[in-house]
Amino acid sequence: MGSSSYRSSYQSYLNRQSVEGDQMNVILIVNVAEGLQKYMKRSNMQTVFNKLSPLTLSGPVKVVAQQDGSFYLLPPFTHENTHTYMKEHIYGLDPARGEKTDLFSKLFTTSELTHLIWFTDEEVTPYLPKITCMHAPHLFWNFISIKGSPLRCTEKAPKNVTLTHAPKVSSLATSVLYRKIFNKFTQYINKTDLPMNGRVRVMQTEDRSASQLVVKGSKTTIEPSNLKVGIGWKTSEGECLTAGMLLANNRLPDAESIAFFGNKSTIGMTHVDGRELPTEDMELFTVNLAAIGQAGPDKVLFTLVMPHGVPEELYLRLMTYDNRELLRYDVDMSACSGNTALELGSLYAYKDQWRFNAIGNGYDAGMELVAEHYGIPDLTTTYSFTPEVLEEIALDGRTFEYQMQDLFTKLGYDVEVPTSDPYAPDYGVDLIIIKGGVRRAVQLKCFSNVVPVRAVQEVYAGAKMYDCDSYLVVTTSYFSRAALQMAEQLGVEVWDKTQLTKTEERLRSRIGVSPEHELKLKLSKLDSEDEVDIDISAFLVNEHDRCAGEDDFVFYNQPDHPSGCVRLINDNVWEKLLILDLAKLPAHCTRIVVVGSLDTYKRKVELTIDNELDLYHTFEYMPSAVCDTLVLGQFRKIDGEWAFTTSETYFAGGLEEACRAYGLEVD
Repeated sequence: MGSSSYRSSYQSYLNRQSVEGDQMNVILIVNVAEGLQKYMKRSNMQTVFNKLSPLTLSGPVKVVAQQDGSFYLLPPFTHENTHTYMKEHIYGLDPARGEKTDLFSKLFTTSELTHLIWFTDEEVTPYLPKITCMHAPHLFWNFISIKGSPLRCTEKAPKNVTLTHAPKVSSLATSVLYRKIFNKFTQYINKTDLPMNGRVRVMQTEDRSASQLVVKGSKTTIEPSNLKVGIGWKTSEGECLTAGMLLANNRLPDAESIAFFGNKSTIGMTHVDGRELPTEDMELFTVNLAAIGQAGPDKVLFTLVMPHGVPEELYLRLMTYDNRELLRYDVDMSACSGNTALELGSLYAYKDQWRFNAIGNGYDAGMELVAEHYGIPDLTTTYSFTPEVLEEIALDGRTFEYQMQDLFTKLGYDVEVPTSDPYAPDYGVDLIIIKGGVRRAVQLKCFSNVVPVRAVQEVYAGAKMYDCDSYLVVTTSYFSRAALQMAEQLGVEVWDKTQLTKTEERLRSRIGVSPEHELKLKLSKLDSEDEVDIDISAFLVNEHDRCAGEDDFVFYNQPDHPSGCVRLINDNVWEKLLILDLAKLPAHCTRIVVVGSLDTYKRKVELTIDNELDLYHTFEYMPSAVCDTLVLGQFRKIDGEWAFTTSETYFAGGLEEACRAYGLEVD
């Protein structure tokens, strides 16, 4: 995804959050110690900064270089210098060229909310007393490990400090990293009592004039059949999780009758993560009592799992779809000490009415005892109710959706989102991907558990709502045997954890190569009966991604480089061979960029690398739906060793645009 499209997509994301950008004052801090330089390049920190460009939507961002306990103001980070900032202002430069500043006093002269994103890999503990002594809760500090290993912190961090470990920060992972940074920030803001000028999100308008405050044990008649059930809490220790359970005759029919973060919907009920919505609720359920009653269940039980201890405050409230609060139940936390799970309340059918019962009973064994009490003693072997998944953004449902949008875009698809309204039904379709005029319905299952057969049935049925011709279910886990059998019968493609990992690795693959052996790269057609005209080219570029002259461009009209390090063999139209001898690479060249071109974007091609050690590495490529020329990969040194890394770059203007991109003039 290009920079402009990424900025526009993230602007839409901010709009959905109702984020007021002019109330944010973001500061980037980068530890530029010499020992971290190679890790910054290895982790592709330039790509991280590219993806951080949405931070400049409201103006320039301050950047501070850190070295040996001193801090220096660098030129501001703007949209114009996003793609070259690390190279021009960080890598290999003396930070003292900037203006020295006192990080913990002079830098903060505003009452606006300030988000500090600090890239480092040193001990964090010495900075915690300084942060605490500032008495500035509106400042949010996010320390991020450059190396990807856990940051060292021997003391308990304040609430406004978070440590982020982001291994393999590159390519596809950078968008996930950015959302992880921002989500941590917004979660803090919406769980903390800050002055109004420090908030970045505007709460949605709600009518509480007729709200009824209920107490434990009360039973209240509920008239509307379409409800929103919001649950909120405030805690300084870990996370809590909620679950909505459909009961029939006070028994849980099966494990799929539960809606929670790992199973977003069940009959008549959908789980919504309120952390990213303009509401005070941490988690929320949309409930259609009429649909639930027709399906058979006569009770909806709402529970809370709190493995790190009881929260400081906890409530459950019922609202109509137009945000009129009907009732509110504030749970007495003093009576819940020692519990790890709670039954908060239930909606139950009584004669021809639905009523709400305020419960507030606790369990000391988490979800195991809750499920056992209602008939499923082995529930936790099917589902995991541990909240660590909320701390790991890669398994967060909404962020997983953003991640998959990026992934499909890089695979050459046009991506549509069926609905941006979190309360509207999506009929089992999370994304619609389009290529070559074919529309495919995609359901995403961010599970740590086995995906049931219902996921396959839902996407198959929901595809017709969006005029889709094919179906796909993608999960972070694996599929049940019944789901695989149903998928085969209905023609639904499924990607489990293994397939997803292979697809992601294909976009960011890296293989080691030896300069002592001649390399053979073969570009060939794949699964095509028609004759496909393909070409392979090589650009020998310097550290600035520029060719020194026309001799450094090897293609069909110039098949040999003067140094002998690259030779092209053009024997037939559907297969091309590129032979490389890295030991002969000229001194002025640092990388060899390999580009492939086809006569049609509808054909897949295969690149095979033979390093003469009986080791073959094969990559499949599908050019974008709007172009036929792409970077297949590049040979470059990483930490002093030669490696081949795949790429995600496309050239809509064909080989001519590629030449201009690498500094060559095109007649």
